[in-house]
Amino acid sequence: MWAVSVMAAGLIGWLAQMEILLVTSEHNGEIAVSSYTLREDDFNHPRLRLLRSREKLDEVVSTAKTQFETIKLLRAWTRRQWEPGGRFYYPPWDAVEILDLARKYGNRGFCAQYGIVLLQACQSLGLHARYVDLPGHFVVAVWSDDYNRWVVMDPTNDIHYERDGVPLRGRDLYRAYWTGDLRGIVQVGSGGRRDAMTRNDLSNYRLYSIGLLANQLSEPVEVKNNGRWRRLLHASDYRTYPRIGSDRLEITSEFLAWRSKDAEESFPLRPETSDQDEFRYALNQTVILLANGRLTNRILKVALLSSNSPTFERFSVRSDESTSWVPTTSATIKWLLHPGMNELTARIETRDGWTGNVSSIKLFYKPSLVDSVPSFRGNIFRLIWYRSI
Repeated sequence: MWAVSVMAAGLIGWLAQMEILLVTSEHNGEIAVSSYTLREDDFNHPRLRLLRSREKLDEVVSTAKTQFETIKLLRAWTRRQWEPGGRFYYPPWDAVEILDLARKYGNRGFCAQYGIVLLQACQSLGLHARYVDLPGHFVVAVWSDDYNRWVVMDPTNDIHYERDGVPLRGRDLYRAYWTGDLRGIVQVGSGGRRDAMTRNDLSNYRLYSIGLLANQLSEPVEVKNNGRWRRLLHASDYRTYPRIGSDRLEITSEFLAWRSKDAEESFPLRPETSDQDEFRYALNQTVILLANGRLTNRILKVALLSSNSPTFERFSVRSDESTSWVPTTSATIKWLLHPGMNELTARIETRDGWTGNVSSIKLFYKPSLVDSVPSFRGNIFRLIWYRSI
């Protein structure tokens, strides 16, 4: 009995002297694992710079308090520029040209032209966007750092969709149509009007495909006009463009269609996938990694990785002991730990001033009871439960 007591006391003393670091949670950004890279025009392209300055887009979005509000203001601005028409000359995918023709000659484009203007307006302000092709309709998905997801924007109707206050992706609307689960889904207009959806209201989303190209300023689209293929380039006479309503027109671009087991239809002659990683394509992600397996003098080295951030400028970090974000261009930081719970958060900042989704790591730190006494030091343990998503 005496020996057991001595052993127990020794174990307690050893644990008290032992330095313990226990990682309790990690909320990390994602590594893009899609089979493609979204090809975008350089956000400093001269036509994008012209669009931003001439249309005074900074003033258009000056009242926005969040990135998502900026996107909505750009959508509303796009819709106000002209009224749609069914007969018009089909111009190059260039927002400035589309706006010029609408204003000077009454050339009233439809959903594709609204989508092009919105997408390039977003790009001019450093926002990532991709085209979305639906049966008989054309919209845009914009990457929202606020919500860490692609959100569908319909500039023709000046609306987006939400469920429980969260803007929805195209796949959400596709799933809602095919499963019939429309609980809580509302259509939201720029004026704040919110209308409940029926399955028929979402019929355009029964087929859903994303564009893999958003670089039509540098790589103009090819069109088949009355049986002849050509690149759609700028012309001094707009009347040489294909005439919608009389010409036979086919447009080529790379699209990938979503297909789930619930669907009873598929896009004809279009590649399709049921791999959500292909559509997720998360942007502006920060990954926090422990740079090594030990700590020294209460300092833990942490590595920061940026993932899928084409306009990455720098990181900003914040610990639980600070109240403000601290910018850093270094990919490695030294984190001084204090006894008890510690938390480090990090995010990327883009060269256009946008901030990515916040990543974080939490850990519990117990120092040695007496620093001068040798002990089991610096080892890191993990206590994390991962859940599938």
